[in-house]
Amino acid sequence: QTHNKMNAKITLVLGFCCGVLSEVYSNASLVSQNYEKYSEMYVSVFKAWNNFSNFKKTHDASNEDALAAYRLGLGTGDSDIITMLTTHSFSFTWVPDSLVMDREEYLQFFEKFKEEAEKDGRPTFSMRFNNLIQKKVGNTTFETGDWTIVGYDRGVYMHAAQGGRIILDMATNS
Repeated sequence: QTHNKMNAKITLVLGFCCGVLSEVYSNASLVSQNYEKYSEMYVSVFKAWNNFSNFKKTHDASNEDALAAYRLGLGTGDSDIITMLTTHSFSFTWVPDSLVMDREEYLQFFEKFKEEAEKDGRPTFSMRFNNLIQKKVGNTTFETGDWTIVGYDRGVYMHAAQGGRIILDMATNS
C-alpha cells in the first residue's frame, strides 16, 4: 500500500510538471514574458520529482517531456538537469569548431560557454528557444529550432530523445 501511495504521488507530480513544461514551452510569448519566474519554479518542481528514489522505475518519460525538460536545463544553465536527462552514450557536436564531445566533455564545455556568456557585465545566463519543430522517426524524437542568448549569441540546434532520455545535441551559432 505504501508503494502504491508513492506511485500515486510520483504520477501526480510528474503529470503536473510535464504538463506545465509542455504548456510553457509551446507558448513562446509566455516564455519570453515570464521566463525567469517560470524557469525557477519549474526547476524546483523538476528537481523535486527526480529525487523520488523509484522515479526511473515508475515513470517512463516521453521523448517530448525529455526534450522540454532538456530545454529547461539548457535555458537556465542547470547542469544537474542536463546530466539527469542525457544518456551515458550522449553525444554533443559544436558545429563551428567540428567538436564532438561525450557527456562529461560537454558539461565542461557548457560551463565555459555560460561563463563566456556572462562576461563583461552581461546578465545572468539565460538561453531562449524559438521556432521548435519536432519529428518522430521510429522510437526517436528529433527537435530542431533556434537558440538565443540575448546580448551574446544565437544559432540553431538539433536534439534527439529516445526512451525518454536525450541521446544527441548538435548546435551551431550564426
